[in-house]
Amino acid sequence: MKAFSQFSRSVALCIANLVFAVLLCPVSAWAWGPDGHKIVAIIAADNLTPAAASQVADILGVPADKRAIATAMEDASILPDSKFRDEDPLTRPWHFIDICLQDRRVDVPARCPRGNCVTGKIDEYSKRLKGRNYDRWGAAGDLAFLIHFVGDIHQPLHAANDEDRGANCITVDSNVRAKDLHAVWDTTVVRRLEDSVDSGRPGTTARRLEQTYAAEGKTDSWIPADDIAWESNQIARSDIYAALRIPIEPCQPTADLCLNPLGHAVELDSSYLDHADAVAGHQLAKAGFRLASLLNQIWTQPAGPNDVPRGSNANSAPAQVLSSKTVAGQIVFVGNRRSKIYAWPGCGSYDRMARENRVVFASREAAEQEGYRAARNCP
Repeated sequence: MKAFSQFSRSVALCIANLVFAVLLCPVSAWAWGPDGHKIVAIIAADNLTPAAASQVADILGVPADKRAIATAMEDASILPDSKFRDEDPLTRPWHFIDICLQDRRVDVPARCPRGNCVTGKIDEYSKRLKGRNYDRWGAAGDLAFLIHFVGDIHQPLHAANDEDRGANCITVDSNVRAKDLHAVWDTTVVRRLEDSVDSGRPGTTARRLEQTYAAEGKTDSWIPADDIAWESNQIARSDIYAALRIPIEPCQPTADLCLNPLGHAVELDSSYLDHADAVAGHQLAKAGFRLASLLNQIWTQPAGPNDVPRGSNANSAPAQVLSSKTVAGQIVFVGNRRSKIYAWPGCGSYDRMARENRVVFASREAAEQEGYRAARNCP
């Protein structure tokens, strides 16, 4: 009986340890957190060409002025984390690429099987926006993904793996308000950065970073996503893993292991955090400038009156948000992607439809071919 009691206690202890380990090993956190993504979006908005600004304003349904575009891009930048990830959990791997600390530059493409990682999705959504071949999130959703992913790829821990899920599994000392090292780089360093410019706000921080790195902004053009991922990986190696003396583990990204190579919580002193703030600020500025460069390459001509979104296949749902009720003299039919109901000017629901749910069609037939039905309150 005593032996059975000891066995029971051992089982209970194992279960408790397992639960504790699970709590310490969350899924990959959001790169930069909401404020970091907003900073990237604001910097990008400030550096768009008139042609690209016109296209972005048209897609997001706002006036083509810098302030309105910056606000709309801010809002769009967090949708992949705050909305789309919940709608489709399969989008979660799209936010990072597991490049091992032992990898070489030539190994990067192999770390993105079937394009199902951040580098592959940046390439995919760039092509979708340029070719106007949108997926089920439509033009506005596809643009939101691209804005967000360019921010993601500049977060060093979204391009590194040490069997720790991008440092999600490395705990930190209690002096830092974060549960793990990844969260420190996602949010803690960004908040410290905002506080250092005496703002606490993304807009003010974005403008300060633009001023600090203004010279780079003129030359920081878009480069291949694989090159940016490798650049971020190198920063993770030198400024995170090596700086904190974290051992390098054997590389098996597909195993999805959650280890803490140190075996204990890492201590982050003020000098390390100050350096991390500087690195993060530089990465956020670079991401903003490069995002602007990418959007400027995608759109070299301003939006025109005939720019009604169109899908090139049955899986492409046109969803551009237009502020006008007609395009080139034609009625714009707007569907609600949630209710699968479409309406036209004069319908009671036409102007009340939430922007993020709108899908634009050129005709009734086009809407009904996609499975939508007409609203009952239409004339």
